[in-house]
Amino acid sequence: MSPTPDRTAGRPKRPAPAGGARPGARSPRRRPSRAVIIRRRIVALVILLAVIALLVWGVTAVVGLLRGGDDAPAAEELAAAETTTGPVDPQACQSRELEVDLAPSATAAGRPVSFDVTLRNTSQAACLVDAGRAALVLTVSSGEDRVWSSADCPAEPAERELLLDAGDTATTTLTWDRTRSAQGCPGGQRAAGGGTYQVMASLGGAMLPGAEATFTL
Repeated sequence: MSPTPDRTAGRPKRPAPAGGARPGARSPRRRPSRAVIIRRRIVALVILLAVIALLVWGVTAVVGLLRGGDDAPAAEELAAAETTTGPVDPQACQSRELEVDLAPSATAAGRPVSFDVTLRNTSQAACLVDAGRAALVLTVSSGEDRVWSSADCPAEPAERELLLDAGDTATTTLTWDRTRSAQGCPGGQRAAGGGTYQVMASLGGAMLPGAEATFTL
């Protein structure tokens, strides 16, 4: 039997890799630097925040659309109610809703006496009060003697309507010339003498609570 021929004979040999590394071995991967890792984390955080912002905007937009649909019918109902009913006119003030301060002026000898009547609205809503001479009446008396009334010889203005908001006040002044009076305003009345007198106020025929004061001539 003839010997087997050596097939590697005559072929050039490959040089061995430097450092003794084996052929086909992969070089180890380099780990990213700390700066690169920080930049990547910042980019990831920015992307996450952008996604959250988009989600919040979307939810807000949907809620706004739903609320807008509810507000529109409510606005239409309110407009319809205002058109139907119109503005509410203030009502007349009730005597129990008025706080009254009645203050006679200093009474120098021979001079007329002035009375300042201050009306205050104690209710929670605006109301109308007539402070004219026909409605707001002062009566001066001395014991059982009715001396003078502003209704006997009424002066102008006969009507004076005032709008008082809640808590507002209005002051009107009435003057007495010290002459006695009687119903129908007959002439020839004598002057009132010196002494202590009482004055009371009424509004629309009803006595006002606490609207009284005493003074001396």
